[in-house]
Amino acid sequence: MRMNAKVTYINGIFLLGAMVGCKQQFLPPTTAANANILVVDGFINVSDSTIVNLSRTVIVANKSVANPETKATLTIENAQGIVATLTETVKGSYVTPKLTLDNTKQYRLRIKTSNGKTYVSDLTDVRISPPIDSIGYKATSTGLQIYLNTHDATNKSRYYKYNYRETWAFSTFFGSGFTGNGVCCTIVGRTPAQMVNKCFGSDSSANITLNSTIQLSQDVVYQKPITTIDTTSEKIETRYSILVSQQVLTKDAYDFWTLLQKNTEQLGSIFDAQPSQTIGNIHNVNDASEPVIGYISVGTIQKKRIFIDKTALPARWHATYPYQCTLDSAYYVHPGIFPPRNDIAAQLLYLVGTYAITPFTDYGGGWQFATAQCADCTIRGDKQQPSYWK
Repeated sequence: MRMNAKVTYINGIFLLGAMVGCKQQFLPPTTAANANILVVDGFINVSDSTIVNLSRTVIVANKSVANPETKATLTIENAQGIVATLTETVKGSYVTPKLTLDNTKQYRLRIKTSNGKTYVSDLTDVRISPPIDSIGYKATSTGLQIYLNTHDATNKSRYYKYNYRETWAFSTFFGSGFTGNGVCCTIVGRTPAQMVNKCFGSDSSANITLNSTIQLSQDVVYQKPITTIDTTSEKIETRYSILVSQQVLTKDAYDFWTLLQKNTEQLGSIFDAQPSQTIGNIHNVNDASEPVIGYISVGTIQKKRIFIDKTALPARWHATYPYQCTLDSAYYVHPGIFPPRNDIAAQLLYLVGTYAITPFTDYGGGWQFATAQCADCTIRGDKQQPSYWK
């Protein structure tokens, strides 16, 4: 019997999984020892809105993965006192209006949870991000690679962290130009406002992307890979856009994110980095031994967006639709059945998730129809074109 072990560390919880080369299976017991740890995800932006998300870790075996920390009180402070208060806009997400803070001072975040506990981050220097010089792309053997170029002429930045937000236009496999009018067995043409065959999808970065120029004589980042899109991805079916955000970190913050990256993304074999305790800069003011996951940095963020059209990519690249799609038939009166069954009423108009595609005249006439996944883009996208779309 052959066994390859895999160790994973997620949000302060160790997991041991096993992939077994025979029919036996090992299901390791889970523990609640590291459950319910406070997780702080945020960045104090001295020249824009600050957003902080609070949550709690959950046991991996649980069905729920979302555990927001609600009804907390959050403030931004400098050495002299409070400079801004955050408001909870949705569960676990806290926001300030646009800020204009003094770049020469240090700042920290103070959190008071609904159970009366207080947490503070360390007072931290403001790190000003230089502008992003350019976002580029190139076709590689693995797909479309998006990369970034930037530099700091003062050689003071050195440690960088990147996030991105993707948007793309896509179409359904089948176009449904027809719909029911609310009366049994009647199908009418869709108005332009009712069409559901073209939408916009979006996604955000899930992995941690870092870069350091500390070993270089000049603080220059050249063609740093940000993400790679597969050659068959729906994202590059017609038009794709990516907005990349860049922030500069302190050495301590860079070390924190590097360790978190190793603990969450680079575990897979005995030769990979082994899990270790991730210590941030946030602490319980009355219990220094309580673990808290997160690191609050302070500074500015630079952003840059590019658009990529399918016509600019290799002609051999073709998007693959994410669902298997076929047409079925619904007859006005089903042939060969007695008493006659009206499939239009039974299948097409009154079953959730069926869409009329094209009419036909065989056997008394009827319609071809498809499922929602193949004919309605709104189940996984938005019809409204983004304001920034060109």
